[in-house]
Amino acid sequence: MMDGETPSCRATARWEILREVRPFSQLPPEAYRQAVSQYFAHPDDRAVIDRAFRSILSGAPATYEARMRAGGSSFVWCKLDVTPVMENGEAVKMIGVITDISAAREMTDTLKKQVRLDAFTGLCNKKYAVSAIWRILAEVPEGRHALLIIDIDGFKAINDTHGHAAGDAVIQDMAGRLTACFRTSDVVSRFGGDEYMVLVRDLPGREWLLDRLEGLVSCAHPVCTYTNSVGVALFPRDGETFDSLFEQADRALYHAKAQRRAYAFAPVPLEI
Repeated sequence: MMDGETPSCRATARWEILREVRPFSQLPPEAYRQAVSQYFAHPDDRAVIDRAFRSILSGAPATYEARMRAGGSSFVWCKLDVTPVMENGEAVKMIGVITDISAAREMTDTLKKQVRLDAFTGLCNKKYAVSAIWRILAEVPEGRHALLIIDIDGFKAINDTHGHAAGDAVIQDMAGRLTACFRTSDVVSRFGGDEYMVLVRDLPGREWLLDRLEGLVSCAHPVCTYTNSVGVALFPRDGETFDSLFEQADRALYHAKAQRRAYAFAPVPLEI
């Protein structure tokens, strides 16, 4: 079904993809779509390919991006520009060009990570986290979420006593603990310096949250044992926007730091 040339696909895959797709060229359109999708395409890209084929079979050209492989190669990001050849109002074959865009995709992915991640810890940075939390609260207003602000107690003393390398190790250790403690659906960020912020989405329940808070207030590390203070605000009970939630969580953090090695909820009885 498809004839074409590729100007830049990697040497390990570019000719293999074209050579191996050629035997499918005698198949009817729908059989060709299924064969190509199953044999060459990444499973996560099949919906994209299906949409493109629907367009092509209706007589319209299509341009799409998908991961493809052949000859046992790894998946390669390719851009496909496909034009149907029509006979009697039906698409009987396609002519297309497959272009390797893997280098461009890698660069784009790298730039996206730089925009949203804190370079030192690998957590979300402040700007991205605030934007993500605003979006989540707007899109899931019926959900029950928790906003946590976590601050390392006496961080300056850690630097002064053990050195800045030790302080850096503690910052990264805390980031790793938060990543392990919370879920991929939660927004875990370094808010700045020795302060972190977490939005717990769709709060599983009281005991689930309390268990994690208990595990965060004291952390043993080879360099030193350090403690944290945590302020917590609940959505929508304590606020219906990021700003109002953050204000309540920050106030709760102030009360927690007065006790040190503690967590505190916004000044409302805890009901999860």
